Amino acid sequence: MSDDAPHPQHPATRSSLGSARWVIALSIAASLGVAIFALWGPLHGATAPIGDGRDPATYGFDLSNLNVPRELLVGSGQPRDFLQPLDDPKTISGSEVAPRNAAERQKYAVSTDRVVGVIVGGETRAYPLQLLNVHEVVHDTLGGVPIAVTYSPLCDSAVVFDRRVGDRTLRFGISGLLLNNNLVMYDLPPDRDGANPTQPSLWSQLAFRAIAGPAASENAQLTIAPGTQICTWAAWLLLHPETTVALPADGDRRRMKGTDYERYWLDGKVQFPVGTIPLQSPSERSVPFSEIAPTVAPLLAQGLGDMALIVAVRRADGWRVLPVAQLAQLVDPSSMTADSAAIGVRANWRVVPQRGALIAESTSGGELPVMVPCRSFAWQAFHPFVPTAP
Repeated sequence: MSDDAPHPQHPATRSSLGSARWVIALSIAASLGVAIFALWGPLHGATAPIGDGRDPATYGFDLSNLNVPRELLVGSGQPRDFLQPLDDPKTISGSEVAPRNAAERQKYAVSTDRVVGVIVGGETRAYPLQLLNVHEVVHDTLGGVPIAVTYSPLCDSAVVFDRRVGDRTLRFGISGLLLNNNLVMYDLPPDRDGANPTQPSLWSQLAFRAIAGPAASENAQLTIAPGTQICTWAAWLLLHPETTVALPADGDRRRMKGTDYERYWLDGKVQFPVGTIPLQSPSERSVPFSEIAPTVAPLLAQGLGDMALIVAVRRADGWRVLPVAQLAQLVDPSSMTADSAAIGVRANWRVVPQRGALIAESTSGGELPVMVPCRSFAWQAFHPFVPTAP
């Protein structure tokens, strides 16, 4: 797509219209949202929004050392900071969710809702996607580790990062930009009320690194927390009854009710430019199915469309990409566990058929593997399949 071509708006509203009317309705809704956002600031004495919704040059970031293809970085249809990160959310125990739902009109984290499940330092927490849809970044502390729970709805990708980079503990804003349809963040000032001492850097969720600004000049990388997974709330609570759940902030409820990407994934049409991001090291590549195991590869290679749900699991020689829909063929139905040898990474693997999920549990108290759940097209754009050397 050329720079002069109009970019579609970021779809975000539930609709029962047909496909063409649905896209038009989403575009109108997003445009109205941007217009309201633009008027809100001046009327309330706040700074006017930054970014025109399409041209990255209008978003106030230094792109002079951008280290990814320029044509793949686009405006999302929303200005910078249109979405706000959620800081230090309140939590309740998993056992409190059902009684809370019984007492409230608007339910939160019902059994079939998808959540991002996180285990850090032996502490477990669930972040419902309905919450992440309206924030995309949650700053939290789990197991004594400062983390950023990030979710990119257009890619259905969840990555949890350790926020400690060098001698800084980062906080991220939502840039309003997309790289390969994927979330691009920027680092916020250390002092929440102060000025950033340097030009902010841009960070890519699925590249796991800085892509522009001072941090990109230092080739700064983000550390992925192990064990991140997307599954239903019922499955997560069953496997982790000790879990806590992150709660919405004041004012989130109405926004959560009107935000849903299911229709977008079912439609199967990627909305923004997609291309291959050059690999920074061999460890970023994805190992082809044929190199997993001769008997398993044909099973995993079936039906891997652009919007297929996959889980990428890190190994020393690269990433293993596992299509969730095909994993049931590798599972013992009596225990719903899969053989570690078949998957290629040591762990206790469980497959949850309902809405599709691959869940890892540690073996003998060992560390969980690093996992990234997302849609197939997005992973292939950032971590293409590259054969191993003979």
